[in-house]
Amino acid sequence: MSIERLQSAIRERKTPVALGLAPEIGKISAKLLKNFEDMFGPGVMANAETLRYHACQVMDAVQGKLPAVVISAEHYLRCGMMGADVLSNLVSAAAARDLYVIMDCRTTRPGLWLDSPMAGDGLTVMPYVGGDCVPKDTEKAIFAVVRTDNESSGDVQNLIAGDRPLYTAVAQQMARQGAALVVETGYSLDVKEVRKRCGDAFMLLPGCDGQNAAPAFDDLGHGAMVVDYSLQYGGDVDAAVQEMKAWVNVL
Repeated sequence: MSIERLQSAIRERKTPVALGLAPEIGKISAKLLKNFEDMFGPGVMANAETLRYHACQVMDAVQGKLPAVVISAEHYLRCGMMGADVLSNLVSAAAARDLYVIMDCRTTRPGLWLDSPMAGDGLTVMPYVGGDCVPKDTEKAIFAVVRTDNESSGDVQNLIAGDRPLYTAVAQQMARQGAALVVETGYSLDVKEVRKRCGDAFMLLPGCDGQNAAPAFDDLGHGAMVVDYSLQYGGDVDAAVQEMKAWVNVL
């Protein structure tokens, strides 16, 4: 798997911050959208081309500063086949900018994604189908989403499995399979619990600030990466990097 390549990219950039792309069309520049509506008319094509252009602009802004980009497939596939085409293009565009690409597709059937041009360097899976979600015959990294931030997540993830919450039991199983672990609640207690039980498994922390993410890192600043979604709407990349350095120094 390509986790080591990701960790190498983090060490090279000296920051464990990834760009998160999960754009809402209503939050993108109205002028940009109108330009494409003037070309194609209002509708799916104009929306898809706006999302494509917007993502490339944002990736230009982080090129050479951040090690990776996490792309939410859902936010592009709302445009149907045009959205799938955009995802394929963005994987290539990110690679051209030397960004490691994680496709956040949250699939239970990774085989459907692995051979597609949308797969990137790694992809997210939903682990509650068991070990089948972690294919053994791929060089791509697998990120198991063990803790989610939706309102009802605790209905299942907080169930007790033996002496521990279910999400930590699942995290342990996925770590044994060689998967990286996604914890997206942003709470330090969740981060600490998964780190305590899963040793040196790599952790991906969407929407988590430096203070809450700090327990996931070792003394060298290795072993995890946060995902910053504010940058997709013009957030300050340099400020985000410096803010993270207040909590984690990558050596």
